[in-house]
Amino acid sequence: MKKIIIILAGVMSLASCSIQREIKKDTKAHDPEISAPTFGMVIKPIIADLKVESVKQSVTYTADLKLPLSELKNNAMELFLTTYKCDYVVDPIFSRVSTIENSQLTEIKITISGFPATYTKFYQIDSLPKSVLQYTALPVKRVEYTNSIVSEIKGTSFGMEFFGGLPATFFGAQVDYAKNIDGIHYYASFETYADPEKLSFDYAISSKPNKLNDKEFNQSTFSIGVFKEKKFSPRFKIRGSGGLNYSSMIFLSSEKNATNKTSFTGGSSFGLRVGAAADYQLFGGISLVGRVYANLNLSNSITQDGEYISEVTNIAFTDDRLLNISLGMRFNF
Repeated sequence: MKKIIIILAGVMSLASCSIQREIKKDTKAHDPEISAPTFGMVIKPIIADLKVESVKQSVTYTADLKLPLSELKNNAMELFLTTYKCDYVVDPIFSRVSTIENSQLTEIKITISGFPATYTKFYQIDSLPKSVLQYTALPVKRVEYTNSIVSEIKGTSFGMEFFGGLPATFFGAQVDYAKNIDGIHYYASFETYADPEKLSFDYAISSKPNKLNDKEFNQSTFSIGVFKEKKFSPRFKIRGSGGLNYSSMIFLSSEKNATNKTSFTGGSSFGLRVGAAADYQLFGGISLVGRVYANLNLSNSITQDGEYISEVTNIAFTDDRLLNISLGMRFNF
């Protein structure tokens, strides 16, 4: 028992002596602004001679994304100074390239180019040269700036949308996938309609023509196809889509045909779907999406249940929805 206690105590002492090491590197440059009047002193100006290289050089800094964005340009400047062993960069120009993969910022590269310069001589003077005084009197302001921002978007895209719409009350969902986020998206969509529609068709009973008018039905649709997006701003884009559509219709009440010992219970429709959508990114991978689409029926049929099958012709939707407009949310992964 004593041996067990001694072993446990040893393990606990080793665990308590574990060390977590964190290394943080900070760089601070000299601040040229000296508040000498605070101490009641006036300091003689210090003049420095620079040796400026005649060939422009450049370096590319790959940023650590854990660092604040405000410090990245300073780190790029430090990399230039240490790479070319210089004290100053004449006429520096910055460019930044951001890489976004699957809606996540994965890399930032900052390129700085300029002429390396080194201090060769320092001396103090009692008065500034006339040329320096004339230059400082000119209204010239030189600032640091980022001269270009290029966003490269790559990677696969998987999206889910949930929506509801008008003119009829309908609800739906869509999933889509793209091998390249800027390429063609392949989608599958499903909708169910709560507002009944109406159709009419002709059928024969013992070779005698008959007509059924305004038969009400509920329907569900399933479509597959492709869409392509075009970006107009970092947050806003539109898309156009096209594909195939299948509709399944169920009559609210079956229509019995006693003579032919059958009944009409519903129908189906096959055709094309065309549509468009506007996508506004709210934050991250979540967007507000407005959609509009039209189903173009090419082939319609009526479902019959019974002993005999009647010949059905002239199937027509008397309350056809030309455009289906909806609003919903999109989640992009």
